[in-house]
Amino acid sequence: MNDYGHSETEDLIIKALKMQYGSIHEALDEEVVQDKIDICKRLYERAVNDYRINQSAKNYNILITAMISLQYWNQKKVKMFSITEDF
Repeated sequence: MNDYGHSETEDLIIKALKMQYGSIHEALDEEVVQDKIDICKRLYERAVNDYRINQSAKNYNILITAMISLQYWNQKKVKMFSITEDF
């Protein structure tokens, strides 16, 4: 465990997400974020079902990966846009 209570596996997943997409405070386009959330939800549902059937170390690690990824994308900042029209 680290100072934040994360395991080594959790740290690796968080680090990989941050390297690829930046911190949760760095905004991305809404479409990208929503697509990632949808994908992570499907992965999470599948991981839960697989873990229920077989509580192996592999399925546990996939479940942890799915949970951390879903949490990351649900917290990810989205670029806001404003619509201004000239009349």
